[in-house]
Amino acid sequence: MLVDLEVTTSIRGVLFCHSDRLARLEYDAARVNRLFQMNSKLLGRSLSGGVGLSTHEGRTMFMMQASVGGMEVHNTKRRVTRKNKRLAEQGVMRGGRRPFGWAADRESLHPVESEDLAEAIRAIPRGTKIGTLRKEWFTKGHKKKQTRKGIARSGARDMPLDHNTVEHILTNPRNCGYMSYIPQAQRQEEKSMLWLPDYVVYTDGKPVLGPWKAVVTPEEWAACVEVIKERKDKRREGLNKPHETADKYVLSGIARCGICLFPMTANWYSKQSPSYERYGYRYACLSNHGGCGGVSRVGPPVEELVIEAFLDEVRRSLRTVVKDTEVDETVHDERLAEIEREIEEVNARRKAKRITMSRALDLIEELENEGSELKEKRQKLMASKLQRKTEYPTLLKEWEDYTVAEKKHRLKQDIRAVIVHPQGRGRQPFNPDLIEIEWAS
Repeated sequence: MLVDLEVTTSIRGVLFCHSDRLARLEYDAARVNRLFQMNSKLLGRSLSGGVGLSTHEGRTMFMMQASVGGMEVHNTKRRVTRKNKRLAEQGVMRGGRRPFGWAADRESLHPVESEDLAEAIRAIPRGTKIGTLRKEWFTKGHKKKQTRKGIARSGARDMPLDHNTVEHILTNPRNCGYMSYIPQAQRQEEKSMLWLPDYVVYTDGKPVLGPWKAVVTPEEWAACVEVIKERKDKRREGLNKPHETADKYVLSGIARCGICLFPMTANWYSKQSPSYERYGYRYACLSNHGGCGGVSRVGPPVEELVIEAFLDEVRRSLRTVVKDTEVDETVHDERLAEIEREIEEVNARRKAKRITMSRALDLIEELENEGSELKEKRQKLMASKLQRKTEYPTLLKEWEDYTVAEKKHRLKQDIRAVIVHPQGRGRQPFNPDLIEIEWAS
């Protein structure tokens, strides 16, 4: 409208019901006033409220009414935010798009997506990478939902889900039945995807459950979130090295040279080598990668030796370990409930003017930080509970079905390094005594 008024001579002005139907923010009112101040021939009248934009007095009145409208907008946002948070604390589900894994009613599970989502959440703690899941989901037909703008820009073609979207789906508290709440203002401020586990709604120190069916248990979800968070922290700190992300060889990133302790690299024998047909590949300390180049060993026999030693250790643990005390993830719930009450008390003291605003903010921020730390500890305890309950009993049964990435992930939890000592020159039989396993403490 403002563009038409500025560039079109056939339009004489604008007629509006009331000032707040034309502009409810001071910035918008200033734009309107500027246009009418620059062109005195334009007419602008309200049907009620007595505003005439052709005069200085009328524009002043228009600006005052816009300021009052802006205050009402702010108050409305505050009331809506408070209401939505209260509904979330009561476990009431609000509107929105259909989440991945649920049917159109957003309560019952989607027969296909929910199964794939549950399997993916359980696979992450076993070492499966998000990139692997993306490929599997795209093969199964799970595509990226495109907006009209996206279709216009790139065409209506099938597109795989990107990394952040898959991560967002896997870490959604809804997966285990937890209610989450994010204020609209915070959604608008954040330019990247939010870390959803930080927005679980708690009452009396316990997570609020929604009315929908859960895809996995809280322990399974917490284990998945913990692994993804650990990977993100390592990427942020630059600790993820190239050899740690390879998933073709079980001991890549674990095997080390017995001379210089440099990580050994798996590479294939040349087709002319007699070992090509029998073994295929070897682990070698390569000088062009930074090693000494003094040690190499056939790959499959080393892997078989290490895996058998690892599985024997698992069997020994199952026979000899006394049952640990059951992990109690609710140990911090009482303190979390206290923190909620203390925040309410601080707000009450502030409203009664018994403490200053600055002091209230200091106290509330301190309590919020403590609450965040306790919630993170609670999540770690839940992940630990799942590991103690299911990991060892199922590992021996399902080991052969594990992917290379899952096997390597599990080995690295108990094995710090596999030291491959030099065997000497010439063709010699495989000597297991020259393979040293350094167990994690």
